[in-house]
Amino acid sequence: MVVSPRLFQLTEGKERPYNKSHQRIRKARSQMKKNASDQVVEYIQKRIQSGEWRPGTKISTEVQLQRETGFGKATIREAVEKLVAMDILKKRQGDGTYVNDFSVGSIFSQMVPEVLFNAHDSVTILEFREVVEPASVQMFVEHFEKERYELLKKYLEQMRQHQDDTDNDIFYESDRDFHLEIARGTRNSILIKVMEILNGTMTQYHYTANRTIGSKSGVMEHEGILEAIGRRDGELGALLMRRHLQRSKKDMLEYMKRK
Repeated sequence: MVVSPRLFQLTEGKERPYNKSHQRIRKARSQMKKNASDQVVEYIQKRIQSGEWRPGTKISTEVQLQRETGFGKATIREAVEKLVAMDILKKRQGDGTYVNDFSVGSIFSQMVPEVLFNAHDSVTILEFREVVEPASVQMFVEHFEKERYELLKKYLEQMRQHQDDTDNDIFYESDRDFHLEIARGTRNSILIKVMEILNGTMTQYHYTANRTIGSKSGVMEHEGILEAIGRRDGELGALLMRRHLQRSKKDMLEYMKRK
């Protein structure tokens, strides 16, 4: 529902005879202010709370959720990632997304401030990552595992192969998984959970960044980070990660100014 701002200027603060109509307008205005992915989160949560989707139930597919809610693919994915990070949903590769058994839900997820799940400021999150992720690289090197290093190489190769794609879903997912794998390699459960939550909130940012800022700089920067990790040079890897995130923040700020 599209509501004219002029209508509110003419009606706000006055006594009006058509109260029900105005209440609907106010409700629509409030709904428009709400982040789109949060509306999808609420939609899914309501179906779970009503008992329609019980623990172990497979939820609607991405395409079905688009039809049911009227929102696009990126918004649906962002909402699902948020709920996965909260341990409410669980993805099964090649099978779909299921309602999690609430007994396995993380206590930490319930303690995280709600602001993390309603984060609209991509720059603020990048600033946080600028502090946390360089340290994660150093911890990854300290706990170096060959298997995780090979996964990083795999994600980087996928980024290389898909950096010029028009529909760059694979590039975005590989970029996201590269950073998540570094966090997992720290063996710090709280840091891992925080990064999983942040990646849920950053889904929309990655889609925007990769389509507007571009992907080539990201590939070269990830190559440098991976090379430093391979040489077990945590200090250099941390420096390169910090520069990567600083450049991402700078590019995002410039894009926002142009927009």
